[in-house]
Amino acid sequence: MKVLIVGSNSIHLSNFINGIKSKEVELSFMSEEKCDFWKEEMFLLNFRSKNPITLLNNYFKLKKILTKNSFDVVHIHQANRLAFFVTKVASKLRTNVVLTAWGSDVLLVPQRSFFHKYLVKQTLLNSNYITADAKVMIDAMLRLEPNTSKYKHLQYGIEPVSAGIKEKIIFSNRLHKDFYNIDKIIVNFEKFQKSNPEWKLVIAGTGTETENLKKLVERLGIMTSVSFVGWLSSEENNSWYSKSQIYCSIPSSDGTSVSVLESMSAGCLPILSDIPVSHEWVKNGENGVIYSDERNPFEAAIEIDFEKAKILNQNLIEKKALKESCVNEFYDIYTNIRR
Repeated sequence: MKVLIVGSNSIHLSNFINGIKSKEVELSFMSEEKCDFWKEEMFLLNFRSKNPITLLNNYFKLKKILTKNSFDVVHIHQANRLAFFVTKVASKLRTNVVLTAWGSDVLLVPQRSFFHKYLVKQTLLNSNYITADAKVMIDAMLRLEPNTSKYKHLQYGIEPVSAGIKEKIIFSNRLHKDFYNIDKIIVNFEKFQKSNPEWKLVIAGTGTETENLKKLVERLGIMTSVSFVGWLSSEENNSWYSKSQIYCSIPSSDGTSVSVLESMSAGCLPILSDIPVSHEWVKNGENGVIYSDERNPFEAAIEIDFEKAKILNQNLIEKKALKESCVNEFYDIYTNIRR
């Protein structure tokens, strides 16, 4: 089966590709940027230009690629600009398209303007099958394209992380952008740490706000209790998951985060944003904490039975989010869509 994967330079996409490679597929890859994880020849097309001549030239290049290679399935990851053009060409060529939405692409982008809403809606209309890792994303897409037979609630899937000996560590590894509210984590930790000085906060990742976040830590006087460990490899991430007692991720909007699932598999107690997707995984006060401005989330977390929550979370991940079963479901979609 000839499959074209369309996506960006993402560790989550890299992990998905490594999983689907175990199946009987011949993979090709297309992106708007060079991707570290793809070592073979790839199709590089950029639709970010505002020059109509450049866009038109790339459109014809795209059409030539899809016509020449006769892919059985095109699997697009994220409903973005490239996805719009790929689905448009593929629908004309009657090439089967699977679209996997990522989160903000269908939750936030359509709200920016009529034009953005149009692009996302057309991408959905021109896709044969659409997956999402959160029900709230499917609900949002149904409002744009109400063909219920197109959608499947399906995770990327993760390799479970082994739980080690837990320490009094709070771990955060989301990007350092305003959207992810790392500053709120730091401010709440400073208040919590006054009465719980033995706890440490470890902040992984990088981004446009890294320097501002470091200055905030200095201003609050908690430099000895907060560590910035930078961009981590998968192995380094797993090591922190393994020994951290609490994992904190409070973005303003999100789909199901792979990082959240990995942390739960490692027995971390999750503190998550009060957004719909969080309630699909956490029952507040039982196996995690739903963040609220009304109470310090870390104070709420240490009142929970960690061992009980650990077992609940590991069982939940085993039931709903292991990579092997999720990859099998994606492969079944590829197989069924060709019939």
